[in-house]
Amino acid sequence: MKTIAAALAVTLGTIVQASAMDSLSQYDWKNRVLVLFGDPEDLDMRRQIELLRAQTDELSERDMIVLQVSGDVVKAIHGRGDNLHAEKLRADADIQSDGFHAILVGKDGGVKLRSNKVVGDVEMFDFIDRMPMRRAGQS
Repeated sequence: MKTIAAALAVTLGTIVQASAMDSLSQYDWKNRVLVLFGDPEDLDMRRQIELLRAQTDELSERDMIVLQVSGDVVKAIHGRGDNLHAEKLRADADIQSDGFHAILVGKDGGVKLRSNKVVGDVEMFDFIDRMPMRRAGQS
């Protein structure tokens, strides 16, 4: 099992525990949130969004919200993204650069994954499906 976790960490990016995203508290215990930071014209951003838009059923099945943060704009890619502020999201996620970043936040509000590369849909869904809440049948 440790080997699988290590392989996922290398594939997906950094697996993170704790560190809360207070700016996403409206989703706590209801949704997992994938926040994509970067320029909307960035190739990685476009590829990530394209991958996710092709998987709307899987995103819904996992209670996911997908948000794109570019400059001062927060745009919902999947689900709703009301009353969110780009600056607060960037600060909570500790985003220091303008490059592409994907941050996965669990239902408990903690950051579960950070990546500066496109996260494949199969890898992401497999990672989520291994989360304790998902395995316990709480979707």
